[in-house]
Amino acid sequence: MRLARIFGTDIRLNIFFLLLFGVYWYYGLLAQALIAFGLVFLHELGHVVVAVGYGIKIPEIELLPFGGVARMDGNLELNPTIETYVALAGPLTNGFLTLTGYLLHKFGMGNQQWLPFFIQCNITLGLFNLIPAFPLDGGRILRAFAARKYGLKTATEQSVAISKALGFTAVGLGAWLIFSRGPAYFNWLVIAGFLIYAAVKEQGSAMYIFMKFLTRKKEELLREGLLLARQVVALETMRLKEVVKYFVPRKYHLVVVVGRDQRIKGTVTEGEVIENLMQGGLETPVGALLQMKK
Repeated sequence: MRLARIFGTDIRLNIFFLLLFGVYWYYGLLAQALIAFGLVFLHELGHVVVAVGYGIKIPEIELLPFGGVARMDGNLELNPTIETYVALAGPLTNGFLTLTGYLLHKFGMGNQQWLPFFIQCNITLGLFNLIPAFPLDGGRILRAFAARKYGLKTATEQSVAISKALGFTAVGLGAWLIFSRGPAYFNWLVIAGFLIYAAVKEQGSAMYIFMKFLTRKKEELLREGLLLARQVVALETMRLKEVVKYFVPRKYHLVVVVGRDQRIKGTVTEGEVIENLMQGGLETPVGALLQMKK
């Protein structure tokens, strides 16, 4: 649901946020819900400020129960370092607000009735977002870290798998808490539904993200002018769709093609692999590229 448009950025409210509002209203905690809403917005604003500082445009922000998702234009996934900084900005914003609330409370300033909840909510929001699961900041940090070593596709798949596992764990924990301690713990099921929903959504867009990554990867050397090389050794029978899984951001790949006897047949470049892949050569053996060059 579209809430507002600020400086060219659409602010949207996720259905799970509305559900959480309903739970808080039912238990007479609407004021707490409004504070939580404000803190989620400020959390996401922290991401936006850092992203804009790197020249990344933010067409849309979707506010979720425990954070938000900013749809960013640019090559963020090609630079794991920037993706890490942008992801950390949200929890650091909550850390700053926690410290501010603590100082106000200590010196008797501000609304002393709501400051403890303000502090607790910031701590919860900041720590929750560091859980290594999509679309939380911790999941993006994990993907950025793993992408440097395993490539974007594998890193995304790992993060999605962790998110699903945590979501189903939260389902079990929520059901146990409701059964043993009452319906006040219904919010655990909201959290579980949110994580599973986000994981399925991210999984559905994983191939699109990967193809976008490869498209931009093809232009990376021309854009940067200089990249460190990384060698990948592949049997000549390996298909291109398997080879590109090992392509990582910020490196230019040279694929050393070997036969069954492990003798080197030749070398193909990252650009040649991606160009043939984009032409529909998903199943093309990497060794065939050497024949094309003759």
